Amino acid sequence: MSSKRSKPTSEWISSGSDIQKIRNQWIETSNSNLPMLIIGERGVGKSFWIQKSLEQRNILPDSMIRLDFSYPMPFAESLEKIKSSKQMITILIDRITKAKPEEVLLLQQWWKSEKYEEKSKVNLYWEIHSEELETLNQKNVYADFYDQLKSFRFELPNLKKRISELPLFVSQFLEEANTELGKKITGIEEEFFVFFKNKTFTSNLSELRDMIFALVGFSSGKQLHWKQIPSHFFENQLSDLEVKPGISLETYEKEIIKANLIYTKGNREKAAKLLGISERNLYRKLHEYHLEDLS
Repeated sequence: MSSKRSKPTSEWISSGSDIQKIRNQWIETSNSNLPMLIIGERGVGKSFWIQKSLEQRNILPDSMIRLDFSYPMPFAESLEKIKSSKQMITILIDRITKAKPEEVLLLQQWWKSEKYEEKSKVNLYWEIHSEELETLNQKNVYADFYDQLKSFRFELPNLKKRISELPLFVSQFLEEANTELGKKITGIEEEFFVFFKNKTFTSNLSELRDMIFALVGFSSGKQLHWKQIPSHFFENQLSDLEVKPGISLETYEKEIIKANLIYTKGNREKAAKLLGISERNLYRKLHEYHLEDLS
């Protein structure tokens, strides 16, 4: 299957109806001075969406203050600069669950007074990572601040929930890789799409992008060929299988067969040997579990 040329990197990929709706609401909210919270897993595009909103609001870098609590920073000084600013100012909050409780209390006290200002001069963005939600939903100072703002949140779906857009992302990243690596690869075999569809991307779009770049780096010519990729490239797929209670043996068997077929790049003979079963038995199970496309 040849991938079509993608849209420029400055444009969105939002062909799915759900993500299109979120995108439209995000843009509409960017036309106001409402606070904007964006939630999602690692690599779903939170920073990209914030950047698009900043562009929509014509916000320049020199009018922004970033409060990233992942790193040491002069918080009191930054907060004082925010309070004393007479110009429109944009605040970007990140990793607030790593902030000191007293810092969050000061931020909360400031926001309580700021949000009732008739002519507020603040644009507020808050980037929230999915793993922070457990802390934000408990009874603590972080949750108190979150409660004041969570009505304005936007939640971005992960790659598994945007699988219909997978060819668009692959095409987009393929074009970027060609440009940055000086390649001219215009096509990608269907087997890759089957692999991408079944793979668990722990860091979503950023991991898919890195994988496309690696594939382009491994390859020459004008087509990405499945059989040319080294087997070690797919070894991490085997580590995605975790033992969890409440899941049937049948489900595990299907996942183990799928992982080994991906590892052997669809070679049924090799997969059967790794699984310790006959090829005939493997053929039967492929039909039973609807995995024929992987071989």
